[in-house]
Order: sequence, then C-alpha cells, then structure tokens
Amino acid sequence: MINLLNIMRALADPTRLRIVFLVRRLELSVGELVQILDQSQPRVSRHIRILDEAGLLERRKEGSWVFLRPSGLLTDGSLASLLAEADVSQARAFQRDLLRLDEVRNARTDMAAQYFAAHADEWDSLRSLHIADSEVEARLAQVLHSAPLGQVLDVGTGTGRIVELFAADASRLVAIDSSPEMLRLARAKIANLSPEIANKVDIKLGDFNMLPVADGEFDTVIFHQVLHYAQHPEAVIAEAIRTIAPGGRLVIVDFAAHDLEELRTVHAHARLGFSDDFMKKAFHSHGLQMVHQTALEAGALVVKVWMGEKLSAQQPHPTHNLTLKNNLRIVS
Repeated sequence: MINLLNIMRALADPTRLRIVFLVRRLELSVGELVQILDQSQPRVSRHIRILDEAGLLERRKEGSWVFLRPSGLLTDGSLASLLAEADVSQARAFQRDLLRLDEVRNARTDMAAQYFAAHADEWDSLRSLHIADSEVEARLAQVLHSAPLGQVLDVGTGTGRIVELFAADASRLVAIDSSPEMLRLARAKIANLSPEIANKVDIKLGDFNMLPVADGEFDTVIFHQVLHYAQHPEAVIAEAIRTIAPGGRLVIVDFAAHDLEELRTVHAHARLGFSDDFMKKAFHSHGLQMVHQTALEAGALVVKVWMGEKLSAQQPHPTHNLTLKNNLRIVS
C-alpha cells in the first residue's frame, strides 16, 4: 500500500525534488548526483535514503558504484503525470541541474569514445573477417520483428548496441554484463535516448552463468556475439531458457564453427564458433524449438542467427524439417 504521507514528505524538500526530476531523465550514480547538485556526498546520500524509503527510487549496486533510477511510482500513474506536467522552466536551480546533466552525458560519451579509440585496431581486425555489422543488425531486426518483443533480456550487453537498436520497441529491456566498464559504455548510449525509452531500460551487473532474473520473466532473450566467450555454452543456453516465458524466444547471433585459432589466443574466444547441430541439440534439450536459422557469409567468418521458441509444458518436442525462404532458413 502506498504511504502517501511519506511520499509527500519526501517530495517536500527542494533538493529531493531536484533529484527526482534528474533521475526521471537519466539513471545516475551517487557520484554523478553529487557533481550535479554541488552538495556533499553525505548530504546527497541522506536525501537519497529518504526518497528510497518512500519508495520513489530504486538503488542498484554495481561494483563500488551505486546507481539510482525512478521507481514505478515515478514512471507510471498519477504521480508520474503530475511530475511530467510540472513547469520547472523558471526554476534556476533546476536549469543549472540540466546543464550539469548534459556535462554528465558528455563525460560518458567522451569515456566511451576513448575506450573505442583504444580498442579500434583490435575490433577493426575482427570486423574485417566477417560481414558488415549493419547487415547483421538488419537481419537480426528482421528476425526479432516477426513478433512483438515484449520484455527483453540482452545478455552480455557490452557497449549497449542491442539497447540502442531495440529498446524503443520493447515493453521493458534488461541489459546484463559482467563488466562494470562495459556497463558504463552502455550507459553512454542510454544517455542519448529519450527519457521515455531510457526509463524502460534496466542495466544490471551479472554473469551469464547465473542470470540475476526470475524464471519465465522474458518474452525475448538475445545473445549478440557473446556465447563464444562461454566455457560451457550448453549450460549458458540452459540458464537463458530458464528466464523465458512459454512461447518466448531465444535469439543467438554468433559465428559458425571455424578454425581461426587467433580468435582464441588474441581475442579470448573460448569457443571457435558453433555448428547448427550443436545449437539444435542445445535448444531441443531444454524445451526450445528451433524456428529460424540464417547464415550471413562474407569473409573468413560466417555469422549465424539462430532463433528458438520455448515450448509450453503440453507441447511435445518437435521433429525438424528445414526449408529455405528468402535466404532465411525456417525450421518447421
């Protein structure tokens, strides 16, 4: 039950109201809020605690950082509408906050640019071995948009490209990565999304061997060039399938089986791609029916897109017949 008195008391303070307006625009760390508000960390932390206790904020620990995002009270319902309609154009303190919020966005973008520049040679050498990313993304979009995305889980989000491509079409998108550095890169992309879209995105620190989400929580789960880092990919696939609702989909983009040993020694790939047979067996063993396969060929590496649909408890495990239609292998 909503405690209206606690909510009104929490919002009665000007600094806490500024925090609410800020996190409605962008998920922020405590340090970033300290920078924007130009107040001491203990003081900002006290305000955060009061907002948290009133149920207005959600905290998420990521390594040594704590990030804050609006709770459902601030994004849905009458309170969200009231805040959205509030005219703060004449509030000088809030206008300063917005300028500093832009500085935070720019700092994230600069950090991302420095990271990409430092790794450009490494990534360019890998990209030269396969078809252009734009063609892979176009095919992935074609496969995904064959049905509504619903609740989406992006496993191994990395730099947040899947978030950038599909958050607008998802009802909610959870992006998980085991690297705090990568999650900071993903936030640089999220910072450039509209608040309406950014508020649908939840960034989490987590491992694909033990995903920090509930059983059957998602309609669409995506692995985009991630599975080849898994030491035990069968177990990772099983863990992903655990999180999919009946009728939901798992989409894996990765390399077909290959023998380029340098990807193991230079790029830390644990597996040198995957065969169709491996993927079909891994899906089938855990109640997933293979419904799409496609190969994108150009260069030494073939990029594959596999999609499986989760069976309900009543459905029998299917036998598969492969046909070819518009360059997309459809499994029926």
